[in-house]
Amino acid sequence: MSTELSNYIEIFRQRVLLVIQEHATISLTSVLIVLAWTTWRCWRFTVYPKLHPDEPKELPYLIPILGHGIAFFRDSNGLLARARKHFSGTDEPFALTAFRRTFYVITNAKQSAEVYKNTDSLSFEEFVQSLMRINGNDEHTIKTVYSPLPTEKRGFPNPDGLSLGVLAQRMHMHQLYPGENMVVLQKKAQDWINRQLTFDVLAKECTYSPSQSPDHIQLPLYEWTSDYFVRLGQYIYFGDVLQKVDPDYVSAYIIFDEVIWKMLYQYPTFLCHDMIGPRDQMMASLKFYFQLPPDQRRDQAAWIINAMEDEMRDLGVDDENLAVMVFHLYFAINTNARKTSFWMLTHLMRNPGFLAAFRAEMAPAFRGDELADASYIADAAKCPQIDAIWHETLRVAGWAASVRLVTQDVVIGGKLLRSGNRVMVPHRLLHFDERVFGDDIDAWRPRRWLDTEAARKLPNSPSWRPFGGGKTKCSGRFLAKYFVTAFVATVLRRFDIEMVGNPPMPEPDVGRPVLGIISVKEGQDYMVSITKRKAS
Repeated sequence: MSTELSNYIEIFRQRVLLVIQEHATISLTSVLIVLAWTTWRCWRFTVYPKLHPDEPKELPYLIPILGHGIAFFRDSNGLLARARKHFSGTDEPFALTAFRRTFYVITNAKQSAEVYKNTDSLSFEEFVQSLMRINGNDEHTIKTVYSPLPTEKRGFPNPDGLSLGVLAQRMHMHQLYPGENMVVLQKKAQDWINRQLTFDVLAKECTYSPSQSPDHIQLPLYEWTSDYFVRLGQYIYFGDVLQKVDPDYVSAYIIFDEVIWKMLYQYPTFLCHDMIGPRDQMMASLKFYFQLPPDQRRDQAAWIINAMEDEMRDLGVDDENLAVMVFHLYFAINTNARKTSFWMLTHLMRNPGFLAAFRAEMAPAFRGDELADASYIADAAKCPQIDAIWHETLRVAGWAASVRLVTQDVVIGGKLLRSGNRVMVPHRLLHFDERVFGDDIDAWRPRRWLDTEAARKLPNSPSWRPFGGGKTKCSGRFLAKYFVTAFVATVLRRFDIEMVGNPPMPEPDVGRPVLGIISVKEGQDYMVSITKRKAS
């Protein structure tokens, strides 16, 4: 009996020793992990900043590599606002890390102007080339498109010997800046709006309407403006041809555009099927479009589409790579106007005084119910209240940021920005600066653009960046205003539009990075009732 007891005691002792050793190992490992983390954090956010006071201070984070990545994707502007508050009392550039990438954030208007002007040390082309790779352009095409071209080449003038990738911006300006080429697009848009924005056409083509009668139709506002503006943009640039090639092109684009952020932030392929499917469908259709005989499509296409095709073919770019290039142009055309019109109508219906002011100012642009001079509505001197409504909608709904790659060390705002990192100018932080745009900064208040002489000068403020800045400033800004104000004006001229029921103000989808105007949060589209207007 004593022998058995001794054996049990020995076994118990050995097990106790094993447990103690295991706990000691775990404790030692924990201590080492905590020591390593503490050392890293002390070095990163205390020692390194003291040794390098000439570099931007970094917003502290807890987990190495991950950084602020999760917060960045959930609400990038909210993260940036918190960071700005953390560094309150200074307008110096600051740094933040997301998934191992360091961004230098510029929140000072004058420093943002420096960013846009500096094309030697700060590159936008890296962002464009990254999109080209993601969407299927091969390396040979990318190199060809970004290689300098002869000054005496045929086609679009190139006196500075630029690459086609850079020259394309000048080509867009040639098409989209005020002048003869833009007038051609404006006339096509005006004619299309007059034909398509009638009650009979709405009843026939808006198959997503849940309720309609001979003088009434209900429509989901966001779905309607999206469908309408993408079809408008597609017609302006491709005529009816692309619609005949792929009748589902517009709906595929809208699906793609709602998840475009996965492309912008290079999500893993296995998480991107909802983006890749419609994207590949659209590029296949564009390839088929460019394989059609020229006499079946070029007469209906905008100058920029034909000119880009000519330049690409002169460089030996094949149909597949050409389709990718023009696909980028397609989503640049269509991503913002559909959302801007949604937010503008949303605010107008909740502010009847401004809706009435819009109707009154736009009246001279119409002959009866026919839109006769859409340019009148887009003229700030003739329609100052409409201009203020346009600006305030862009200010409240704008959610984009300009990003540049630092190609060589450069000083901005007195701080040294290191090569290989990125510079970000978050437009929303500039547009929500109370020192510039006044009180009630979260409210939609068009009067802030009208009430004083300083207010009327706000569109020229360096803090006003709804279309970016510098050489990459959006060349489509004039046409975008023309499209949106002409559409809203024609809706208000021909119809009475009101919300069905009393829906809450829709929330913006702050978790999705965009190229300009924010989307509405999923599930928060709402119904509007449209009836024929009795008195014009």
